Amino acid sequence: MAATLERHVEFPVAHVPNLEVRGDSDSPEEAANALRASWEIPVGPIPHLVRTAENEGVLVVFSAPASASVDAYSFEGMSRPVVVLNPAKRDYYRQRFDLAHELGHLVMHSDAEPGSAKIEAQADRFAAEFLMPGDQIADSLPGKANWGRLQQLKESWGVSLQALLYRSRALGEMSDVTYRNAMMFLSSKGWRRQEPGVMPILEQPSLLPSSVSLLGDSGVSCQALAEESRVPFNLFKQICSRSPLPSIDIQQGNVQGLPSGVVSIFSERR
Repeated sequence: MAATLERHVEFPVAHVPNLEVRGDSDSPEEAANALRASWEIPVGPIPHLVRTAENEGVLVVFSAPASASVDAYSFEGMSRPVVVLNPAKRDYYRQRFDLAHELGHLVMHSDAEPGSAKIEAQADRFAAEFLMPGDQIADSLPGKANWGRLQQLKESWGVSLQALLYRSRALGEMSDVTYRNAMMFLSSKGWRRQEPGVMPILEQPSLLPSSVSLLGDSGVSCQALAEESRVPFNLFKQICSRSPLPSIDIQQGNVQGLPSGVVSIFSERR
């Protein structure tokens, strides 16, 4: 389907380096920092991870909330890498970590057998370093379960309390005993399922929705694009939606022809 849209809309060039992590000597953290450098991500938190990935040519889409049995998955498409996010949990912080995890797979595991505990652990390490580089966040992490401070860091870095606790232990800022006690406290409060504080809205993809909107301004209906893509209309709406549920205004009626030219989308990298 994306290949169909790319006949008419110029997408950003896919820029996902191959940084294979094969043996124990290869570091997921090094791969994460290499990707941040390659993508020219400034020091500090990544404000909008979905947009950052899309600006580098990664296609990010939502699955139907009721149809996916995993949090996210990724694969190499015909023309560019694709990450599919399951929005069922409606968790902004989990979604960002899931996307960073899948970027880790795309960067490190192009030839690896999916699903093994080892590569999943590597992708988690990649995601933690990508979102929270150790040399940038370590000095800010508390050695004790200072919940007020952790909440501030959560909002600033766009990661969960659980991710911050795990990161603090991994970087040696928090002892194993303190970490275990903090996680027990989280469980006792029910925060492992729903953490305190206001949940931001999910980051929304814009690459495909903007393409559909751009073509719509030229008189091309979603129905025409779905037919050329040879996918069911409802699936087309789902994949091209900015939000987890279909939100594109579908115009029924005569199917308009497709433009012969190619138009550009995303004139700037970020």
